[in-house]
Amino acid sequence: MIFLKRIVLIFLGLLIALIILELSMQTAGFCISSFQNYKNNKALKDKSQYAVMCLGESTTSLAYPCELQKILNKKHPGKFSVIDCGVPAVKLDFILKNLDDNIDKYKPDIAVCMMGINNGFVSFDEIKKKSNKKIERFKLYKLYNLLKEHLKASLKIKEAYADNSPELNADYAYQLYFQKKYSASAKICEEILETGKNDCNLYSFLAMLYFYHLNRKDSAYEMALNIIKTNKQVSDYWKQIIYEILIEHNIKKRKDIKSAKRFINLLVNDANVLFSEMLYLGIKDYMTPEQKTRFAKKMYFYKNALDQYYGAVAVEMMEEKDYEKAEEYFRTAEELRLKYPNEKTYGLYKLIIKKLTDNNIKVICMQYPVRSIEPLKQMLKNEQYYGRIEFLSNEGNFKNLLKEKQFFEIFSDQFAGDFGHYKKEGSILIAENVMENIEKVLR
Repeated sequence: MIFLKRIVLIFLGLLIALIILELSMQTAGFCISSFQNYKNNKALKDKSQYAVMCLGESTTSLAYPCELQKILNKKHPGKFSVIDCGVPAVKLDFILKNLDDNIDKYKPDIAVCMMGINNGFVSFDEIKKKSNKKIERFKLYKLYNLLKEHLKASLKIKEAYADNSPELNADYAYQLYFQKKYSASAKICEEILETGKNDCNLYSFLAMLYFYHLNRKDSAYEMALNIIKTNKQVSDYWKQIIYEILIEHNIKKRKDIKSAKRFINLLVNDANVLFSEMLYLGIKDYMTPEQKTRFAKKMYFYKNALDQYYGAVAVEMMEEKDYEKAEEYFRTAEELRLKYPNEKTYGLYKLIIKKLTDNNIKVICMQYPVRSIEPLKQMLKNEQYYGRIEFLSNEGNFKNLLKEKQFFEIFSDQFAGDFGHYKKEGSILIAENVMENIEKVLR
């Protein structure tokens, strides 16, 4: 009965947390959407000759369209209404789904499209299948399976350790961990392992508890060392945790940078380990350039974003003023987008452009900052409407700006590798580029 109450409390806690998170996101989304709708409706009320609809994600929403309206008002007063249809975090599916409503509501003469980054332009899925890599490498998938196993254990569909008492099983230890009862969780793990069960993942879990929650870092270090020395078979997720313990303990506690670098080298060369951004950020200052390259390549490969890796390296070369090397990396990123296109992304992109041209809307396909326009052209070159599209590049203007300023003077983050959410100067740069293209289209 007590155990059932615990399960009910866990479910209630999770449910309440999810409801609060959802309400927070809905509120934030509502505020952004309301402000955006206010500006769009105001633009429609102002009599103008042309309506310009801007489609995209967070790099469009409340960004360059605001500056575009200002400079159009200044140069062509009363002639243009700019409609901001950018929505943060959305994918092309959402843009396509809402396109008919936006066309009916705003009746645009021109559509400016800078979109697709949230879907990704590169896909290595077929390569991954051939190399027999599994989805279990992803942390969220593992967490999902872990929670699923908790539910099974709670409902007594499956008991991982049926020969022990009801509370002496790994699932119960995990449940205690999620309740932040770290000592109790560790005690269950210790009792299970004392029975002689050879559960290396549970052993790794206990090492993690010791190191991060129970201040038994030396014990955790010895356990992690034992796993690596004896080559115990643990999941790629727990392998990452083990390397984290070994590297962090050598750097912070033992002050043994040489050993830390030795474990970093083992990590980089270990095929059976999860490569994550958090791990990379924690150890990159102790890595050689070659190790950084190998680690980051694997990390981005499993995100279907290896092109973003090369873009990030290109930006780094720009900051070091090695422009020749930077262009080499930019070209490599572009080649990946051309050679391994994400067919789903491109399919949705084409449907959006077709719907716009079918409605006799003049279309401007705009590329993201820094990136080459060629992959977009290649994607659409066989479509019947190709000759009716204007292509707009932001490659040259942003690369020139990067020669003058540091990356984070222009962008607030680097979420796409070679670019991020741009600041006001970037918005103005794009808006000026769009205005020139609009003038060209209308001529």
